[in-house]
Amino acid sequence: MSRIYILFITLSFQLLTSLAKADEVPVLLMLNRSEQIDTSGCNFVEQLTALVYKEIIENRVKLWDSPSKEIQITGATLKEIERNSNTSFLNQETVFMYETWDNVKREIQTKTLGFTFLHKKENEDEVSYGYVDFKDLNETFLKTKINTNANGVYSSTYTTYILSKNFAFNIVQFAGKPVKSIAESDEIKVNYKRNLRFNSSLLGYYPPDKMVTFLIDGNLEGTDQKSINSKQLFREMENFLINNQEIFFNMGGDRITSHIQKNKLKVSRVEVNEIWRKVNNEITYETRSMTIYVNDSALNEMSPRAINDMEIFVNETTLPVFLKDKQYNLIITKINSQVIKRKDSYLFLKGLMAAQWNRVIDYVINY
Repeated sequence: MSRIYILFITLSFQLLTSLAKADEVPVLLMLNRSEQIDTSGCNFVEQLTALVYKEIIENRVKLWDSPSKEIQITGATLKEIERNSNTSFLNQETVFMYETWDNVKREIQTKTLGFTFLHKKENEDEVSYGYVDFKDLNETFLKTKINTNANGVYSSTYTTYILSKNFAFNIVQFAGKPVKSIAESDEIKVNYKRNLRFNSSLLGYYPPDKMVTFLIDGNLEGTDQKSINSKQLFREMENFLINNQEIFFNMGGDRITSHIQKNKLKVSRVEVNEIWRKVNNEITYETRSMTIYVNDSALNEMSPRAINDMEIFVNETTLPVFLKDKQYNLIITKINSQVIKRKDSYLFLKGLMAAQWNRVIDYVINY
């Protein structure tokens, strides 16, 4: 990063934070795409640039030349900058985040002011795409979930990540003074932050959760209890659908009955979406939806209420309880936004049960 450009960024930061309160320390953060780590659940720079780019191009957010906001850059102009510089906003390496920090004894309270987006080309030239005010993005950040991998928390929004600082960053300016090295940045983090959390009063505590999609496998030729239970579930579902034709049609069965004789109806697979939460090292399960496949054709997705209304019992256990008990063969196909290969399903299941929830991927890789 050139010294001239860093000087420009820091001067812009001084202008932006000139009205900060006495107890608020101006802090300029630099986030590099290549330095983000898996345990945070996503590459925050990639996620941030993708969302902001979409908002700019669709004219919902204003892009400015700098924090002084003298010239607005339209979506069309941004695309022209990309073409002329042979760069991509979506692939940029560096984002600067302008903030103020306030140490209030029990936590570090932060205010985010805005972002400068920057691309560094291979020939060392830098392309500044511009500056976006945080307040223009605040509502979108609040309501938009981050696309997390298997290490991440499903319910996390952009706001959650920004408040908790759940990403890798270096401090390049602190309290109006430039920070000259990563070592100095780390020292500031240790001495100023200590063991305090960022914005703990705003974030509160919620148990980590993951959206887990899995298939119930009722076709395995096994004699263990889980295989027996899986086959029994499929038989009970087949009997229920055959004996309740109106319900079957309402579930979308009318779309596929033209080529299925009533007594030839066969449940080929069952897909379930659940929220898994970890509380005191115990996992709880909340079923969000279920899809039954009949002769390889999907019926309508079922809500929790529809699942509860199905009078299906497996070994005298109701369907909702049976799903939560996990006494059947399951194949995980997706965790949060990460698609899981069939060959890795078993290890990801073991990882969810045994590993720290921000290190599930490491567990699978190193097993």
